[in-house]
Amino acid sequence: MMPRLIIFGFALMLLGMPLAVVAQSPTGTEDTLPTAWQISLDGQVGIPRGYLKVGEFDVPGTRLRLHDDLGIDMSEAVEARLGYHLTPRDTLRVTFLYYFLRGGTTTPSPVTYDGQTFPAAHLDSNADFYRISLDYERALFTADNGLRLSGNVGLSYVYLNAKVNQNAEDFYLQELPVPILGFRVNAPLGRRLGLTAFIEGGGLPRVNSGRKEGGTVFLEQQHANAGLGLTYMLMSSLQLHAGYRFTYFFLHETSHEDDNAFQLIDNGFRVGVNFRF
Repeated sequence: MMPRLIIFGFALMLLGMPLAVVAQSPTGTEDTLPTAWQISLDGQVGIPRGYLKVGEFDVPGTRLRLHDDLGIDMSEAVEARLGYHLTPRDTLRVTFLYYFLRGGTTTPSPVTYDGQTFPAAHLDSNADFYRISLDYERALFTADNGLRLSGNVGLSYVYLNAKVNQNAEDFYLQELPVPILGFRVNAPLGRRLGLTAFIEGGGLPRVNSGRKEGGTVFLEQQHANAGLGLTYMLMSSLQLHAGYRFTYFFLHETSHEDDNAFQLIDNGFRVGVNFRF
């Protein structure tokens, strides 16, 4: 955990160094910034729950709980976002999110994963995944006091290759882009301080993935995210933020041969920086 936090902290310092000569914003609000590009870097630690199940219809997989059965006690995540402001109201944004979900534990009973049964023994797990998103955001309403309501729509793709004792299940081979819809509120609390809240979600019902693995593979996927936090404007181009984030991710793949599922429910604390230029 510590090496990733050190790397994230070093990245924040690198972003902050060239900003020492930037003049401070007279109002502390984003709307006063005549800039087109925005870069955001975030780091997060959380308490994950959920499960992982990889099996076949003739050899059902064990439903392994992330915390209790796989020993994944803490989640870590890093996220980078690059946004381009087409107009003061319209933004295109690309987001890369990487989730670290790793653990180890000793099971009191045999476990079946990917057609193989492990005796009661130590299990090492790696459920890391990354998500790439492309979305369009538009300001829907702006009040005189600076309160701003925005909506966004986009697509999200997840790469998951879950491993238990080096047995890997390549969920990513059946993945499809998933539509996402969301809303965000930014409210000023003072000259520099602000409050932000967002909610977004989307998914796919059970659909034909277009792939074959023991017959046609059907995919079901769901996403839901929500957050609440505080922002602080240090300079005209530098803003810090911190707050709570809820993450829900569900993935289910079935065919005549396989029945695989992954669920993540995560409550995390996030800190980050926004840089506009």
